[in-house]
Amino acid sequence: MSMDFVFGLPKDSEGNTGIVVFVDRLSKMAHLAAVPDSIDAEGTAKLFIDRVFRQHGLPVAIISDRDPRFTGKFWKSIFKVLGTRLEMSRRIIRRPTVKLSV
Repeated sequence: MSMDFVFGLPKDSEGNTGIVVFVDRLSKMAHLAAVPDSIDAEGTAKLFIDRVFRQHGLPVAIISDRDPRFTGKFWKSIFKVLGTRLEMSRRIIRRPTVKLSV
């Protein structure tokens, strides 16, 4: 399961300016939900349970960036209770290749 947010969208009729995207990496099925820019970890967790968990069950692993909504205490506690590990993606720093001549 992969998760991410997209913000900076035009406001909808309910004032939402973003979406949360959940993608089941096995089936490639995507679940989208409109969200306000003020959404927190608890609100995101509720959307996850309502939109993803009910349909796919408990994922073996979840991959996300280091957004505070994914790293907060609420997420750690919910995943501990559910028995799922939360894995953070690593930031890749590309460095130029140096060629040494001997």
